[in-house]
Amino acid sequence: MNMKKNLFTGFRRCAAVVAGLVVCVGLFTPARTSAQNPGLGSSKTSSAPPIAMQDVPVKKIEEYVVKQNEIIRDLLLTGELKAARSLTIYAPRSQNNPSSTITYLADEGAIVKAGERIVEFDDANLLNSRADAELDLETAKLNVAKKKLDLESNRCDLLNSLSQAEASVKRAELDARVDRSLRSENDYERYQLTLRNALLSLDKARENLSNFEKNYDADLMLAEITRSQAELNLKRIDGDIALLKINAPQDGILIYGDNWQSNRKVQVGDSIFGGMDVASIPDLDSLQVVGYVYDTEYRLLQTGMRCDVSFDALPKVNVGGSIVSLTNVAARRGFATDKKLFQATVRLDKVDVELLKPGMTARVNVPMVLAKAVPSAPREYIGVDSQGRNYVLKRTDPKKTDTQFVKIGAIGDSLVEIASGVSVGEKLFPVQ
Repeated sequence: MNMKKNLFTGFRRCAAVVAGLVVCVGLFTPARTSAQNPGLGSSKTSSAPPIAMQDVPVKKIEEYVVKQNEIIRDLLLTGELKAARSLTIYAPRSQNNPSSTITYLADEGAIVKAGERIVEFDDANLLNSRADAELDLETAKLNVAKKKLDLESNRCDLLNSLSQAEASVKRAELDARVDRSLRSENDYERYQLTLRNALLSLDKARENLSNFEKNYDADLMLAEITRSQAELNLKRIDGDIALLKINAPQDGILIYGDNWQSNRKVQVGDSIFGGMDVASIPDLDSLQVVGYVYDTEYRLLQTGMRCDVSFDALPKVNVGGSIVSLTNVAARRGFATDKKLFQATVRLDKVDVELLKPGMTARVNVPMVLAKAVPSAPREYIGVDSQGRNYVLKRTDPKKTDTQFVKIGAIGDSLVEIASGVSVGEKLFPVQ
């Protein structure tokens, strides 16, 4: 019993010592904490917030008063500058060569003068053909001269035959005129037969000469026709050679044509078929923008719409314009793509030929008024809930906002038409 009593007394003393230590720790801990981080210890020591929280500005929520506005949506078209009036240079059409190879091209974008050489094509094949044509012409000329000599020789032979026939008739007439009584019957009949044969020979000689004279021009014409055909062939080849050297028909700027086979601009070494575009010399005063638009946006455009035009190469240049025409049929922009686009032609209010050049990439901004004088709000003031319903935060009293479901109409780039749900003059707050 004494042992149990002593153990119990020892436990009580140990518990008292531990409690004292805890109290001491509690007394010294707040002082150290307050010194290291003011404000996190005793609330009586300091009520100031942390330094980081003092530097954060409080953003004021801006309210918006519903009013009537125009709902505008900007439609952006891309295109390029092209001249409405332009002289196109085509590859020559040659009967001898269906295609021609370009051997020379003046620099694209160069200012050319009328009569200046701008395009040349390879004429090696035509020069070989010309040499053959010259040989054919010389042969034809020799044939004509030979034909004339042959015809004159035949004429001399026929004239000689006619003279001999006439002489034979005269001799036969002398023998046939002798009185019948002075000759034997056989001699007389023989001389008469000789005269008749001589007369027949004379008639035949005259007929041969007459036929020769009649056919003289025709026989000579055959040779002349061959010579004329050779001359025409040579002239045609000379004309084809001349077509291979193209000079500028007027002053202007040179623009290369498109080689659709290679999906690029034409260049030296390309084989171009007759009739294909090689280059053009546009009238810079007639520059306009040809824009491309997809069918989904084509229905929104109309002729007469005003627009603003900017250029990638000239960031500070903006020109006003208007849509003057819209194509009725979509077409591919090039052979390398299957996408079909409509074209919108924009006439510029002012053309500065010193700055604007054909082929520049242009961006056409068409502001479309979707609605006029309708209640509207900025897009950030319109919210959508999980069920897809549109709502706004509307001020009901100075200290309270309520969620109001609305029906929206036209949607512009910055403003949205509110068809129902709020009225003009009501105050809205942004949807967080």
